[in-house]
Amino acid sequence: MADDNKPLKYMRYAIGEIVLVVLGILIALQINNWNENRKRQNEEIFLLQDIKKNLETMLIDFTADTIYNANTIVQYSKLENYIANDLPYSDKLDSIFGILTFWSSPYITATAYNSLQNKGLDLIKNEGLKNDLIKLYEVDLQRLIEDYTAGEMQLGSMVVEPYMVKKVKRLHNQSLRTARPSDFESLKKDVEFSNILSHIIRQRKRGIEIYNQVMIEIKIVINEIDTEMDLRK
Repeated sequence: MADDNKPLKYMRYAIGEIVLVVLGILIALQINNWNENRKRQNEEIFLLQDIKKNLETMLIDFTADTIYNANTIVQYSKLENYIANDLPYSDKLDSIFGILTFWSSPYITATAYNSLQNKGLDLIKNEGLKNDLIKLYEVDLQRLIEDYTAGEMQLGSMVVEPYMVKKVKRLHNQSLRTARPSDFESLKKDVEFSNILSHIIRQRKRGIEIYNQVMIEIKIVINEIDTEMDLRK
C-alpha cells in the first residue's frame, strides 16, 4: 500500500467526497433560501394587492360618508336660517330635526393590514412604503376615529340627545328619521339650541376636513403600491 501510494489516493478521494457533500449542502441551502425569499416576495405582493383593495374600498366608503355629512350641514344651515329670520315652522323641518343626531362614521377596512402585522411588517421591503402604511393605519386612520368619531359621539350623547329628549318629539309613526319640536317659537329664541346647532355644524365641518386629509393619504399609498407592483413585473 505504501509502495502504491494508496493512502494518499484514498485521502484525496475522501476529501473529494467531503467537498462534494459540502457543495451539495450549500447548494441545497441556497435553493432553500431562494425558495423562502420567493415565497416571502409572493406573500408581500399578495398582501399589498389586498391592502390596495381595502384602501380602495375605504375611499368609496369615505367619499359616501363625506357626501352624507356635507348634506347634513346644508340641512342644519337651513334650520339656522329659519331661526335667524324668525320664519314660521314648516313640515320640511321635520326631516332636519329628525337627523340632528345622525352622522356617518368611518368604517376602517384593515383585514389585509392586520394580516401583514401578524406576518411581520418587515415583509414589506420598500422602507418608504412600509413607513407610509404604518402612518396611514396607526396615525391617520386612528385620528379619524379618535378626533372625529369620538367627538361626534361625545357631543351627541352628552349634549344633543339630552336636549332633544326634552324639547323635540320623534315622529316615529311617520318615519324613524323625522322629528318635531314641541314649541318651535320658543326654540327659535333658545340660545342654548342655537349654540348646540353651531357646535354640531362645526364638528361636522371639522370631520369632513379630517376625512379629506385621510383620503389624500390613502390615494398616496395606493399610488405607492401601484409603483411597487410595476417594479416587480
